[in-house]
Amino acid sequence: MDDSIDVTHATTGITEIPSYRPDAKTRRYDRQLRLWASAGQRSLESARVLLVGCDATGCQALKNLVLPGISHFTILSPDLTTSQDVATNFFLHPDSVGSPIAEQSVKYLKELNPAVDGSARVEELSSLLISEPDFITSFTLIIASNIEPTLELQLADLLWDVSNSVGGPDIPLISIRNSGFIGRVEIQLREHSVIDTHPDTTHTLRLDSPFPSLEQHARSLDFTTMDSMEHSHIPWVVLLVRAASIWKESHGGKLPETSEEKAEFKEILKKDKVKGDEENYEEALAQAYRVWSKSEIPWEIKQLLEDDSVKNVSSSSKNLHILLHTLSQFTAIPPHLPPTSPSLPDMHSSTTSYVHLQNLYKKEYQSDLARFKSLLAEVLQKIGLEDGTIPDEEVEGFVKNVGGVGIIKGTPLRERKEGKGLIAQSIADYQYDEYDGSTTCFAMHLALLASERFYIAHKRWPGVKVKSDMSEDNREVEEILKGILGQKDPEEVDDIFVECIAEITRGGSGTLPTTAAFLGGIVAQEAIKLVTNQYTPLDNTVIVNLVKSESAKFKL
Repeated sequence: MDDSIDVTHATTGITEIPSYRPDAKTRRYDRQLRLWASAGQRSLESARVLLVGCDATGCQALKNLVLPGISHFTILSPDLTTSQDVATNFFLHPDSVGSPIAEQSVKYLKELNPAVDGSARVEELSSLLISEPDFITSFTLIIASNIEPTLELQLADLLWDVSNSVGGPDIPLISIRNSGFIGRVEIQLREHSVIDTHPDTTHTLRLDSPFPSLEQHARSLDFTTMDSMEHSHIPWVVLLVRAASIWKESHGGKLPETSEEKAEFKEILKKDKVKGDEENYEEALAQAYRVWSKSEIPWEIKQLLEDDSVKNVSSSSKNLHILLHTLSQFTAIPPHLPPTSPSLPDMHSSTTSYVHLQNLYKKEYQSDLARFKSLLAEVLQKIGLEDGTIPDEEVEGFVKNVGGVGIIKGTPLRERKEGKGLIAQSIADYQYDEYDGSTTCFAMHLALLASERFYIAHKRWPGVKVKSDMSEDNREVEEILKGILGQKDPEEVDDIFVECIAEITRGGSGTLPTTAAFLGGIVAQEAIKLVTNQYTPLDNTVIVNLVKSESAKFKL
């Protein structure tokens, strides 16, 4: 044939087919990206973590941070590896005995993820606190694992003071203390911003005060021309907005208020049903309470808007403070509500109806976002910052998830250790309840505090000498605990405290591999929350009692 062509010359229309397969990095971190998304991963990949004190618990915590891909970690410890270290720490080898434990642990931890940089410093924390405090404050987060109580407080004081400076770093400290089957994790932070707490729902449906396009869509539907299939797939949001709009027309613009009116509203809704088994109407009846539940700014957000750091922003304010300040201006304008969320809950609906409804909410979100950005530009100009100082992605995430932000204000670790502030009230209110595991855990916390004071007095932990001396150590720790409790000398401490002290002493402040793995998971989980500014972190103490498989958290 004249128009035939040899296949080797047939190149027209041949283009490279794009591959939609995720890249290697996305495949590696797929599971965690589902939890904290790309923004959280970027924060994680820029995080620099310092571990002070190299033991099994600290290395287990680092393992759980190296695997998801932090940027860098440093282990600070002057100690040499012992055979006991090798027996409890998975990240050591028998050949490590006699070598610096920090260097040996770094070598094996780095094997977990080649993308993570790691280093060791074989030095005393006490000397660095004096000679190189800037080295310590150059990290995103610091983990102190079973270090001497005095050094722990000196480190905590440095980080607390540095975080006090306006515009300075806010470096959280996670402090670990464990003895045998007992463990404690404490977090010190001055002020921590949470950009996404991941609440159960972020949907702002606004059924009581729908935006114009939503109400117009609901009223425009002609039920009489719909077949049964179409009628049974109208989203329940649309059904309720329509019913509420019709109700207000005959009730002076008011929604149902009394129980009789609410029951009447539901009966009117039922009358619109064409068949008895329409699932969308069943959903509408179950969600009818949303019609008379007033849409308003969440109470938690109202509290944030009243904070002085949000009311009075400056060029050195944190991004979240500036965004919240802008939100207060946004909500000052009718309808006095936060921006509309573009997300919708699952509901019984046809794809066409659901997508149309979703587009209405997305369009309203885009409108609110544009108005918010305009107000933000004005705020930035007033405080001497350029438009665009806060990245668009961060602004859009805030507007999309206003109900999921938060600010946590902490207390200094020294205050808790010295029995001042909130812990003083907790001690005064303490009552042991054998059926409440949290009371046992709090008693364990006080026993740990007493053992730390024992160490400060004797430069050793209770229970580390020969077995015959354990009872003597126990008695002395009991006397220290009396001082913490404010008891007079002749009084005996309650049996629960005697039992807790005996367990702490029996552990000799040693680290068991199982306890280390458990606590390491807790520490890494909280570290990821702090680094990504997502989810609500521990505030501020958790006690783990693996003898009875109990745990409890406290704000002290």
